[in-house]
Amino acid sequence: MVIINKQSGRMSIKTMHGEAELLYRIKGKVMVIYHTFTPIEDRGHGIAAELAKEAFAFAKKNALKVKPDCPYIGDFVEKHKEYASELV
Repeated sequence: MVIINKQSGRMSIKTMHGEAELLYRIKGKVMVIYHTFTPIEDRGHGIAAELAKEAFAFAKKNALKVKPDCPYIGDFVEKHKEYASELV
């Protein structure tokens, strides 16, 4: 389950080995995603992708464009072209 905290600009998922997170800030009508982290033991299981999908859904729901300042998000969009139109 993804937990969204709009006030702190953080989305997270509790895992067996800790917590995965995606950090963002909102500047006007742009959601700047600047950090993602997944515990080493949980990498490769789609957890960061789940956070990314949730972030894009949040941006769309709130009429925001996404600026990927985090390398993972740029890579995610390369693999999932359906999100490319939502970038700044």
